[in-house]
Amino acid sequence: MATNNSSNTQDRGHDPVEHFTLNDGRTLAYARYGAKLKSERKSVPIFYFNGTPGSHLEANLIGQPACKLGIPVISTDRPGFGSSTWQDNRTLLDWPHDIIQLADHLQIPQFGIIALSGGGPYALACLHALPKDRLLGVVLVSSMYPTSTGTTCMLWQIRMLFSLAIWSTWLLEKVFDVMLGSTFRSSSHEQLVGIMEKQAAAQPLPEADKAVMKEVLGDETLSRGYLGKFWLIASEWGFRLTELDGGRLTIWHGRKDINVPVSMPDKASELIVGTEYKRLDDEAHVSLIVRQKEKILSNLVEKLKA
Repeated sequence: MATNNSSNTQDRGHDPVEHFTLNDGRTLAYARYGAKLKSERKSVPIFYFNGTPGSHLEANLIGQPACKLGIPVISTDRPGFGSSTWQDNRTLLDWPHDIIQLADHLQIPQFGIIALSGGGPYALACLHALPKDRLLGVVLVSSMYPTSTGTTCMLWQIRMLFSLAIWSTWLLEKVFDVMLGSTFRSSSHEQLVGIMEKQAAAQPLPEADKAVMKEVLGDETLSRGYLGKFWLIASEWGFRLTELDGGRLTIWHGRKDINVPVSMPDKASELIVGTEYKRLDDEAHVSLIVRQKEKILSNLVEKLKA
């Protein structure tokens, strides 16, 4: 059963988290943004899959434009993030089972998915596992793809984390704690923002990302949404990109992205036949969703209508 804590999902100082008990007894945390779910739906609801690390709070990025477009948004916390229960030995293909249970609970017969960065692989797992009559469309924004698509030009720190994840999960956690642990444990919002700004300044990030990160870090709700346990997808995904239905997929990516270099979606869009690929030359990893969110959402609405 769900806990109804969502009286005002557009109050950015309020966490509208709700909880749902899955068939296996685990708790799945989620929150509602955008327009309200109604029985006489005019727009198909969408699930928002946050980046890594992150939480349901990240959906604040698209809450306002989704509300204007009349789109109900359900943002989830994956197992081990936020207040969602950890799931031992989970794989990417376990996630579609959680999503379909939540959709059934919320009485959502058909839906779309928008996924940012590290949420992308989970969206692709849903595209692989869920039928066309339930999952109508998927949009990936600055998404991660299998390392087999190439990591050339990727930020060296991220390449290192991928290598460590394959070799030793324990060592990966220790390194990540050294890199970001003190930031995540900070109890002061001002201190948290200060540390994150210093770390961002030390990275060779594109100017587009640095500019929008100042805006995002200034919002307490959004910056807190990045707290959580780091989960890096470096193992086999359980499916191949060539097996996916490109007719239901749109890829958005910025050419200046160095977190996920554009060579990865370039290759992925070739492997997933029928994919709509929107490559923006002036955008980077974070700037894309911040600057282009209205266009991305409008494109998804049209795709779901079709």
